[in-house]
Amino acid sequence: MSEKPNQQNPKKGEPWKPKEKFDKKANKEKQKLEQEQTKTEAKQESKQEESNKIKQESNQTIQQQNIKQVQQQKKEEQPIVDKQNIVQKNEQKEQNKRQDFLSHLPIFQDYTSESIKSVKQIDPQTLHHSFVELCIQYQNGQCIGSTHRCVEFLNALKQFIKDYKLSRQSNYFAIAFVDELKKIFNLMKNFRTVNEGMSTSYLFINECLMILRRDTKLDENESKIWLCNQIDQFIQSKIISASELIIKNATQLIQEGTTILVYARSYLIENFIINYFKQGKQLTIFVVDNPQFGEGSQLVKRLQQQGISCYQILLSHVSYILSKVDKILVGASSMLCNGALVSRVGTALLACLASTHKIPFLVFCESYKFSEKSQIDSLSWNEIAQLQQVNENQQYTSLSLRYDITQSNYINMIVTEVGLIPATSVKAVIGEFKKYNYVDAIEVPRKDQ
Repeated sequence: MSEKPNQQNPKKGEPWKPKEKFDKKANKEKQKLEQEQTKTEAKQESKQEESNKIKQESNQTIQQQNIKQVQQQKKEEQPIVDKQNIVQKNEQKEQNKRQDFLSHLPIFQDYTSESIKSVKQIDPQTLHHSFVELCIQYQNGQCIGSTHRCVEFLNALKQFIKDYKLSRQSNYFAIAFVDELKKIFNLMKNFRTVNEGMSTSYLFINECLMILRRDTKLDENESKIWLCNQIDQFIQSKIISASELIIKNATQLIQEGTTILVYARSYLIENFIINYFKQGKQLTIFVVDNPQFGEGSQLVKRLQQQGISCYQILLSHVSYILSKVDKILVGASSMLCNGALVSRVGTALLACLASTHKIPFLVFCESYKFSEKSQIDSLSWNEIAQLQQVNENQQYTSLSLRYDITQSNYINMIVTEVGLIPATSVKAVIGEFKKYNYVDAIEVPRKDQ
């Protein structure tokens, strides 16, 4: 019999197998089982991922907590150190502010006769012994007061002129000595601030040298003699004669039996009181002293030597006796062109108290101390008498100034050799004296050829 066409013959060597029938139900069940297995596997994987995330988050929180605990421990261990650092930084800032605030004011060192020659502006071979002694007196406080300092400066300059010798390279004394005078004037600035009286005398001597250089042909010795005579004329005219006229004007101004208050020690006021008592007149005198400098004690000793009785009181107690005072007399380091008074520290306080109690405030001042400068406060220019750190931590600084500024509206009158003038007339007086080179017309030396 023949085989059916849909049947296939098996390959040789293979056993024959019956053909499987396709079952739809069984196939659907398998697919369901496979889907359920994949779902369960996906659920397990998601659970594992969630558990891993939870573990990671817990680990991170633990780490953050540990970091915070460490930081808190560090903060608890070093709060005092941080506060100390902040305090030190603030102190350094304040100290820098203080230094910047006072950096423009000069502070002078204490020199001896040997160390004085170590200053850069000084040539030890050419430094005259008179200036060495003068600078030491400035440092030791033996030479105080603007008038005393100016007179001693001029006397030392005279001695230097007499001993000065021209070099072989220079032919004229006036030409060579101009540079020497400038060096000397700059030298004095290393030991004390140059007051207005010294500046005026320097300008006068410089003018004399310019005239000597321009209008004469005197030899070295004759030039020295003429210049020393001009210095003597300046001392006689602007200091000695001026003080005599001021004393005369003040004697006419102050009546006998007046109660006066004097601050510290002034050359003019001291001579005025002594001359007043020599005339047989009487005054009640209160001497106010600043214990920092002790100039009032020096005036009291000087008056007691002359047999003059007086009362001494400290500056801090002045307000208790002002009701008994008729006039207040003070000296001056200089009078500025705006009418302000430069004097020893504490003068401005007395001027304010005098204005409050309506007591006349009188200033004794020679015209050669009048200045073309203008100043409204005590820190744009001043001199530091003492600046030191009180303790090791440098928490505060002890500051002591030498001068203060008294405004013109507190000054009732200025007693000068030209008369009694208001503070607003200072500028006019300066203009008048400039016409005569601060002294009478300088007599020009000439030599007949």
